[in-house]
Amino acid sequence: MAVAHHLAAHDRIITTLEAVACGFTERQIASRVKRGLWARLARGVFFSVEHPFTDAARIRAIAAAHSATIDRASAAWWHGFRDDHPGRVTASIPRTCKLGTRCDVPADLRRRTYPSEDVTALRGIPVTGPALSILGAASMLDDEPALNFLDRMLQKGTVTVPELTASLDRNSGIHGLGRARRLVTVVADASEFEAERLFVRLLKQEQLTGWTQQAWLCGYRYDFAFPAERIAIEIHGHAFHKWEDRWNRDLTKANAVATAGWLPLAYSWEMLNFHRERSMTELTQAIAARRGELM
Repeated sequence: MAVAHHLAAHDRIITTLEAVACGFTERQIASRVKRGLWARLARGVFFSVEHPFTDAARIRAIAAAHSATIDRASAAWWHGFRDDHPGRVTASIPRTCKLGTRCDVPADLRRRTYPSEDVTALRGIPVTGPALSILGAASMLDDEPALNFLDRMLQKGTVTVPELTASLDRNSGIHGLGRARRLVTVVADASEFEAERLFVRLLKQEQLTGWTQQAWLCGYRYDFAFPAERIAIEIHGHAFHKWEDRWNRDLTKANAVATAGWLPLAYSWEMLNFHRERSMTELTQAIAARRGELM
């Protein structure tokens, strides 16, 4: 009965030590395996085959087989931050441990030793904490979905920017987290300055001339302007959509310059990074059209 309770509470995964603690002998364990009731996944790690082999069971098996800390995408899933789980379990083992145990569960194993502040026990297995799990999961995604994932975690209050930054600082040097730091910078909205610098480079690449930065129009400051063509341009960071008051203020600015005969345009960090060609084509077409109108 104790074994049944354990299996029910641990996604049908049990180790030799746990089975013995529940009153089983090694002979009884071997009998379960021989009769096909338990499948041996690794040395000393078993699965009760009477139930489906779930993602949770795979994660528990890897944690038990390798004394591993579950991290990255699997950790984010284990915490409930993601609905989908990747095919391979993501985990890390300490650099001082040998990877000698063979396990039938596919896994992406890394050799990493995490600071104690970034590891917790959740439902009986070691897993990276919320901040590091979110960072690790984001580092495995392409830029746009990674930014959306980080933004969603911040919007829901699951984690804060200072918590993400502190975890990055504690784990500096870990492969993949350098990119995660850049993504955090973007969602923290240091991205607006980055987007303005990128926009300048794109203007020069397109050999567009006649523009000026920080132009005052109708009592409002615009990031860029083409005075001869009467085009006013605003550049927005990734987090711009979060602030309703700023959104309303920019609508007022756009209406003011449009009433005065200017064409207001706006480009976001995402547009300049992920839809660069389309954004520049739109701008060059707008410049050509305005020149034709104002001749």
